[in-house]
Amino acid sequence: MRSSSARPRTSRFALSAALALAVLGAGADDPQKTLDAVQKRYDAIQDIRADFEQTSFSAALGKETKSAGSVVVKRPGKMRWEYAKPDGRVIVLDGSTIRIWNPDEKQLQIAPLSPENVSPTALGFLMGQASLKDSFDAKSASEPGRPERGIVLTPKQDASFETLTLWLDPKTLQLRESVVVDLFGNKTRVRLEKVAENRGVDGALFELTAPPGAETVDLRR
Repeated sequence: MRSSSARPRTSRFALSAALALAVLGAGADDPQKTLDAVQKRYDAIQDIRADFEQTSFSAALGKETKSAGSVVVKRPGKMRWEYAKPDGRVIVLDGSTIRIWNPDEKQLQIAPLSPENVSPTALGFLMGQASLKDSFDAKSASEPGRPERGIVLTPKQDASFETLTLWLDPKTLQLRESVVVDLFGNKTRVRLEKVAENRGVDGALFELTAPPGAETVDLRR
């Protein structure tokens, strides 16, 4: 079983990543107007499917790791991250719990979504209970030679991350990439491809149980 310190890090990753996926699109060059446009588009999205490529940098180790897979989002508050082999992890948020399947350990871990393992700001936004303007300060971002529009979001209240940067397609304003920097300087970059919105999602995707012979660690008790 993983240590208690590992569980919050996993939860924070999933939820920080959830923020990036939930916010699709923006408008106007002014960052505050962009927030308004992002909120409007976000409110119109019911479900999302996409492939992702993830690059994670550990500040402590000075090491970068890469992974890929697919993600499905269904508002309010449901997500499924499925990592391609050889990783094979599956992370599911069903609105009240986070479930993490680790095939290497043959273990399913279940934890509640609560202030103990996730930032209240992140939780509120994921569940569609908070507005972007109320939750974040925003400023524009740019990189030399990069055509995408960037916006940096900084939580107004205590959170599990320092900043969330969104890179948007300049024509369609669809999210192309997100970069989350946590409180320890670790950086998680997620690139989205083949994004499909409002196509319908089977609710069964957000039900995750351990296969026969595997261990279930239920932390809700």
